[in-house]
Amino acid sequence: METIKIPGLLVNTSRIGLGTWAIGGWMWGGSEESEAISTIHAAFDNGINLIDTAPVYGFGCSEELVGKALADGWRGSAIIATKVGLDWEAARFCATLPQHD
Repeated sequence: METIKIPGLLVNTSRIGLGTWAIGGWMWGGSEESEAISTIHAAFDNGINLIDTAPVYGFGCSEELVGKALADGWRGSAIIATKVGLDWEAARFCATLPQHD
């Protein structure tokens, strides 16, 4: 796996990252926890150490699964890219909000 050095990080970062949007479940069909964790482990086994996640991916489910997968000894070599700014109260009602033109 090709890696790059990002200033300020202690480990090199894989040029390919694993996106965890779908493993968050919710409106994306859900996922089996053991399969999600196995997928994250397979990424690390293949040299991918950049994990993209966000609290909006399943309202935190994706981040919880990433945490469980990394608890198996991978945390020291993981680069986690996440986002901020989810309004948890408003997010509950996103599906019912009216569309604006």
